[in-house]
Amino acid sequence: MISENKAERVGGARRPRSLSSTVPRGSLALCLAVSGSLACSFQDAMKDQQNFAVYSQSPGQVVDALTSILVLRDELAADVAPQLGTNLLTAFQQRDEAQLTSQSISLGATELQNLIPEEFRRFVSDAGGRYVLSITLVPAADGGLRVSVTPTIIATVGGGEGPLGGRPLPSNGTLESSVLQAMSERLGR
Repeated sequence: MISENKAERVGGARRPRSLSSTVPRGSLALCLAVSGSLACSFQDAMKDQQNFAVYSQSPGQVVDALTSILVLRDELAADVAPQLGTNLLTAFQQRDEAQLTSQSISLGATELQNLIPEEFRRFVSDAGGRYVLSITLVPAADGGLRVSVTPTIIATVGGGEGPLGGRPLPSNGTLESSVLQAMSERLGR
């Protein structure tokens, strides 16, 4: 629980002061502390969502958990996970930042609709679509490792549409939350 003197108001919600540099002013923040990590989701007036978690474990433990979870979810090929994990750690140590992009995951129409806000579901055809996750690891301002998960969700459109081959759609936060929750559970063991 956040004490009164360690929190500030954001869009009617309370957030720890340590998130001040991470959550934009005027945003609604929802934070959950799980097993030594802090997972947050915020939504601003533009309905853009950014989901992240701050983990207190070592970068090696966080990268191992991340690659393991992505392999289990079929978002990363098992044969590249060990080398990718090493490359992520090296990049993080050299630049204080590491980035990873998952493989493209194809979805049916119903699965895709479950990942986007209701007002955008009319853009999903029977052809469904796909998503790709972009994951960034950076040092957190107050220590630990901040992991951000940002999906690119594309609805397939007959004949293709632009260079993406479909219509980009916003996320409803389901993908981001599921990855971060799985990581918190794995790292909390």
